[in-house]
Amino acid sequence: MEIVTESEIRITPRDFARCLAKDAGISTKEAKKVLKHLVDLNELSYSYELGATQVEPSFARPVRVTDHFVLSPWTTDQAPPLIEVLLLPGISFGSGKHPTTRLCLEAIDLVLLGPGFQEPCPQVPADVSPPAPSERTCPRHYARAADVGTGSGVLALAMVRAGCDFCLALDTDLNSASEAMQNVVLNGLERQIEVTTDLLAPSHGTFDLIAANLRFPTLKNLAPLFQTLLDNLGCLIFSGIKPYELQGLTQHYSDHGFIPVWTKDEKEWSALVLKKTWKP
Repeated sequence: MEIVTESEIRITPRDFARCLAKDAGISTKEAKKVLKHLVDLNELSYSYELGATQVEPSFARPVRVTDHFVLSPWTTDQAPPLIEVLLLPGISFGSGKHPTTRLCLEAIDLVLLGPGFQEPCPQVPADVSPPAPSERTCPRHYARAADVGTGSGVLALAMVRAGCDFCLALDTDLNSASEAMQNVVLNGLERQIEVTTDLLAPSHGTFDLIAANLRFPTLKNLAPLFQTLLDNLGCLIFSGIKPYELQGLTQHYSDHGFIPVWTKDEKEWSALVLKKTWKP
């Protein structure tokens, strides 16, 4: 399993067999039998993208994707501190198979559940009164969240499961909104998650936390809106970014009053957490 999960790129069946044979000291033929066995057990699965077959963790069973989150197609008895998010099979993005979804879940885990994330607020201008003591750190409780481009709804579900009181899940694709709503009902979170096909707008109010698994041009264009809708010391969680785009996006958001507090790469994709600096 580590061959798949720790690979820096998406791995093909041939590469998997070659690596396993080398690591385990077995023949390539035996390694291929091991791969078939793991696929039969629903430990691994095949995916097809851009003309190539790749090996991925299977999500036909519960899969632990971060320290706290488990994505599951059915209810299981997960022991604390694990948090189970149920997802019906569907075609919308956000099953957990793609690295950007897993990166966003890691960021949510960090922001909402990670120890030591509550840090002093940086960049308070010297010529203004300092914030009150309760405002000098990133708030531990994020009451209102938004998931922009929600897809299956997985990030909205995770944020509420991790402690947010409310999440607005937006997706202009009707199929995605429908599947997200089904997953919200499956998880019993209809009172805490609102699924809508609207575009994010000032009429939706402000938020403490916004997650967006979108591509670089869209994230860049959304900077002024996110600056308006995110409360002081609130956080943005982004993925859908290529590593070579990370510096440009970080600088663009720095110009809008955000500082980077966490980044991580997985299989040629990057994730970014930004904090909005305190302003009087």
